[in-house]
Amino acid sequence: MDGQIDITAPKVIPDIDRLVAAVHEQSPLHQSYIHGDQHWRAVAEVGLRLLPDNRRAEPLVVFLFALFHDARRVNEAEDPGHGERGAELAQELHGRYFRLPDEQFGRLLEACARHTDARFSDDPTVGVCFDSDRLNLWRVGTTPEARYLSTDSALEDEIQHWTKSLHGHARSWEELLQAFTA
Repeated sequence: MDGQIDITAPKVIPDIDRLVAAVHEQSPLHQSYIHGDQHWRAVAEVGLRLLPDNRRAEPLVVFLFALFHDARRVNEAEDPGHGERGAELAQELHGRYFRLPDEQFGRLLEACARHTDARFSDDPTVGVCFDSDRLNLWRVGTTPEARYLSTDSALEDEIQHWTKSLHGHARSWEELLQAFTA
């Protein structure tokens, strides 16, 4: 492997069901229609759709961002600091339920912590994370604004149209993980 780290799914996330259960246990709103598991899985679906046009983005970081970014929200409205709390949860579970190399883990933490406050990102991975979440704003009646999107593919009419009807139709975590690692 020429000194590269092998980060195939079984080593990164040995048991997706245990990881999701641990996140649900720490998430006050995991059953919420607006910011809960249904939204997280929709974010993962959008991430999958954006990845082919953003080949430098790291798929497993995008996958884990979807799971953690809103996991520590405490309400459905203004919730300052929820991204940082999601990043803290990722830190708490890192090494026990999943493991990423340091650089990728840093991107995961950055994406979670900044997903609400940062306008956009030039980093391919963080940009896909931000756009995956922002293209799910339709579920609350908000049209994503181009000036807050980081990737060209997020601006495409076809993807925008597809994301409008995605909420509530995302696959299971196991199916999503398989798609991210295929």
